[in-house]
Amino acid sequence: MGIVKKQVYKNTIVSYAGMVIAYVNTVLLFPLIKTTTAEYGFYNLIISISVLYSLIASMGVPSILAKYFPFYRTDDRRHNGFIHWSVGLSLLGFAGATLLYVVFKSTILSAYTVKKSPLLAQYYYYMIPLSFFVIAFNYLEMTGRVVYQTIYSNILQNVVLRLLTSIFLLMIAVKWINFQDFIFLYIGSNGLISLLLLISIIATGHFSHRITDYKFTAIKKREIVNFGAFTLISSAVYVLLQKVDTLMLSSMAGDSIQGVYSWYFNIAIAISVPAQALSRTTYAIVADAWKSKEMHRISEVYNKTSIVQMVFGALLFVGIIVNRENLYAIAHNKEYVSPEYFNIFMVIGLGFLIDITGGLNIYIISTSHKYRLITWFVLAASIFCIGLNYILIPKYAGLGAAISYLLTITGLNFATWLYIKYRFNMQPFNYKHLLVIGIAIVSFLAGHYLMRMPSLLLDIVVRSGITAGCYGLLAYVFKISLDINEKVNSTTKKIIYFFQ
Repeated sequence: MGIVKKQVYKNTIVSYAGMVIAYVNTVLLFPLIKTTTAEYGFYNLIISISVLYSLIASMGVPSILAKYFPFYRTDDRRHNGFIHWSVGLSLLGFAGATLLYVVFKSTILSAYTVKKSPLLAQYYYYMIPLSFFVIAFNYLEMTGRVVYQTIYSNILQNVVLRLLTSIFLLMIAVKWINFQDFIFLYIGSNGLISLLLLISIIATGHFSHRITDYKFTAIKKREIVNFGAFTLISSAVYVLLQKVDTLMLSSMAGDSIQGVYSWYFNIAIAISVPAQALSRTTYAIVADAWKSKEMHRISEVYNKTSIVQMVFGALLFVGIIVNRENLYAIAHNKEYVSPEYFNIFMVIGLGFLIDITGGLNIYIISTSHKYRLITWFVLAASIFCIGLNYILIPKYAGLGAAISYLLTITGLNFATWLYIKYRFNMQPFNYKHLLVIGIAIVSFLAGHYLMRMPSLLLDIVVRSGITAGCYGLLAYVFKISLDINEKVNSTTKKIIYFFQ
């Protein structure tokens, strides 16, 4: 766990910094510059489309890198041409996906009527460069992960890109640019962070540009492509689970309703920040452990990540709930804030919390020799989710999509957990998970019933401080995570030593 600890702590700091910037953009800037819910909904729609587009076009290469790079790694930094071959596979996939995207333009647009999503037709071809940049960044990010270089890509994606988005929103506020310019600049920013990451990967010296075998004879192409096809389907469908609510809400209810839903969804994403930080390192560790058949190592990472992710995720969930009124006060836009809308956050937030508490369920199966099962798990979950959306969205709109997401994520995590427990005889849960729930309830009560402070900023600081202080103290006393306690103790000793 040494590598995990060192990089996870750094990634967590970066991820939380990115979360703060994302919150400024979502909660403050988008409503403040009077962006309509329809425009905000469209902004989230193009992100959803580009992510799904790029994932399909990638041919499953990021997963291929994670699983097979340990088998082709060499000291001469050429790695049997594996990196070059995988680049070619990605480019081939992008060309094929782009051809289909252009040919089926009318079919895709027919799902989004002019009244419900009028902006999609106008910006349709913008998706092509945006998706290419997303593919490039995802490929380069995974290339860094397999050699345990995870910090810089995290900074670029979660800090730099979001800071640039903040700047562009402020430029709209002072009327230097319009919404169309904002979309164009956002796409260019994705290209910029991809270029910066490429330069960083080259600078690490872990990879050589030279190719000695242009036929790549050492690479088991059929086996790898077969793996890529299965992981492509499972990954695409899994991402579809994350984005299908956005896609279906824009199509069935319109960009405006989808904009409100996405606003609360993006606030709830904060709950998954701990898992995002951990996954940047743990995915490669699990893949390496499968190669050497170190089941005890997988089990250890599985157990520790589950409880750590739950601890931080539950704290964020409770922290947002107790600051509900402050959230509304900050937004200053009636299109986004309404008491009945907060139920959307509650349901989605619970879904995120369940998902991150599941820990490495999907990672463990997808990097094992049973990787094909993930395709069927996720496919069944997607069919279930889409069916629920068709039933619930017409009746409950955004709340219906949230309920579908919660039920689907819960079912998927239960199914994968049950399989891992039965097939590999390991599971991450113990009595400490119940203690976290109890601590979260106590901390919520402490923050919720606190008298309101005379100013907004003071109320946020005091209410959040009381809630976090109560939560942290109880988590430390009950030793929920020995890793967290160890980090607290070492940090405390450093502070005491500094002031002596």
